[in-house]
Amino acid sequence: MSTDTSAIPSPTTEQATNVLLIVDAESLLTRYPQPSLDPQNPTAIDNGFIFTIGATQRTTPAAKGICLELATNSGKTVHLRGRTVGLHAEHSVVFYDLSVGDAGVLSKPQLEVHRGLTLPALNPGTLTEPLPVKADDHYWHFQQLSIGVEQCKLNFMLVNSSCEVLGYFSWTVGAKLSG
Repeated sequence: MSTDTSAIPSPTTEQATNVLLIVDAESLLTRYPQPSLDPQNPTAIDNGFIFTIGATQRTTPAAKGICLELATNSGKTVHLRGRTVGLHAEHSVVFYDLSVGDAGVLSKPQLEVHRGLTLPALNPGTLTEPLPVKADDHYWHFQQLSIGVEQCKLNFMLVNSSCEVLGYFSWTVGAKLSG
């Protein structure tokens, strides 16, 4: 069953830059086998465990490391979602906090939730006839205020298929926005 709701349009999706962060959960748990179980004190991770669609990852001195480059216009909306990659979908990621620095490039992120959307799921009885399932869509929404580089900190948790938290993590990354 697919739970990827990134293709479901919201009222502002047509004008938004959509960024998908893909977490390599297996590699992350192998590298950090005993992550923090305290959401207020997440385990800081190195680069190389999160991949992007909708933004280009580059090393930029202004970002002091990895930077996500987005080509948007001032006032443009950005939607940020997270998913995991895994062989059996045994882990999921939930981004529970997103903060931005004080460079004035991005507005304060807001969590958007759209409840009870209908999603297609594979029908084991008839593979060519999908089953409708209900799920909530959520993403982080923010505005570009100006051109430049902003430091961002993303806090997320990895959970297993029983929704038990396996660990809390944080990733600091730059966001470079151009016109």
